[in-house]
Amino acid sequence: MPSRSGQTMSGETSLRQPPEPGVAQRPLTYLLVCDEWSPTKGGISQFNRRLATALAAAGHRTCCLVESATDRERLDAQERGVKLITAAHPPSGPNLFVFAREVAAEDPSVVVGHDIISGSAAWTWARQYLPNASLVHIVHTPSRIEPYKRDDDATRRTEERERVTRRIASDADVVAAVGPSLARSTAAMVGGGISVLQLDPGMDVPEQIGDGPRDAPANPTVLVFSRGAHIQPKGLDIAAHAVAGLVVPYGKPQPDLLIRGAPVERCDWLRRYLVDESRLSRGQIDVRPYTDDPDQLDRDLTRSMLCVMPSRAEGFGLAAVEAIALGTPVRVSDKSGLAETLRYHLGWLAEPMIVEVVDNLEQDVARWRAAIQQVLDDPIGAFKYAADIRSKLKDVLRWDTMAARLTAALAIPAQRCHR
Repeated sequence: MPSRSGQTMSGETSLRQPPEPGVAQRPLTYLLVCDEWSPTKGGISQFNRRLATALAAAGHRTCCLVESATDRERLDAQERGVKLITAAHPPSGPNLFVFAREVAAEDPSVVVGHDIISGSAAWTWARQYLPNASLVHIVHTPSRIEPYKRDDDATRRTEERERVTRRIASDADVVAAVGPSLARSTAAMVGGGISVLQLDPGMDVPEQIGDGPRDAPANPTVLVFSRGAHIQPKGLDIAAHAVAGLVVPYGKPQPDLLIRGAPVERCDWLRRYLVDESRLSRGQIDVRPYTDDPDQLDRDLTRSMLCVMPSRAEGFGLAAVEAIALGTPVRVSDKSGLAETLRYHLGWLAEPMIVEVVDNLEQDVARWRAAIQQVLDDPIGAFKYAADIRSKLKDVLRWDTMAARLTAALAIPAQRCHR
């Protein structure tokens, strides 16, 4: 089914297939709109930064409109070939919707917005301030996540999320979604013959990492990369209960649970909550704030025996891809978009990484306890398997391929291309 741009797109396509040739092959000028550059709030800003980097590396002039930026962030963006532009700052505070001359001076040919975070702001720029620009709307989060985030007002928020998405999608030149699961659900939600482009995130394998498995760490740390404010959607209670029930041979160290990604002001509260919930000792739960320091994130991943993502609802699961890139064993929820991506590219070989979540705490804890126990009982085998998975995926899940796929979906008149 043709999109507004006339380019045929389908949520059924995969990164196994090369990007279809687009109308515009010359470099474009991209404006990505996001609330932040450094990913302090989760995976959407991480995705935005990686996408911007890949677009710039492909030769497109790329800028990103954010609410604010530090000198360090500007330097990081500059090193990636991306220009950071901060939002206008009326008395009420930074506002992505307010016209900024610096953005207009870039004369973007494509404006990219992310879900409810910046989708409406991107729509404002593409349809009010830059009428000749093409609009790309990327969906990151399933509507069904709302009941897991709150007991009250979930229905109204779900309706509002879908209403806004449909409105933006009806005006967008390209509607995209992260991973196969979201591509399908988004296509069903927006309807109206609007095609949805599937975008599978890439995997960055550090150059210094060889092809072989890493040595398993001595301490059995179980890691969760998660926004700690969302206990139910991310399954933090499942992880804590599962770790509490592990069987440890006599004389061996007790496993601990490391959660990276809570708001700094909630770290202590979350640790107390999970201690009370699971009966783990206070020394077995370590809750740390989100950080954009790549060295710290790498240390978390390399010190851990296992990275788990027991989400009850998860659009994709970018953090687990980063764990795979470093050769850390992972276990992901079958409710994540990543689970379906792994099954598509790996077939039966993906199954040891995927654990069912049925939203019954007793059943879910039993499944996740068994999955974690399997890794702790055979760490050498687990790290060998992780290295094999990384070698099979590193040339398949690529940010540059994803960026090329997005560009190929755009039909930009030649005069709007950046020369």
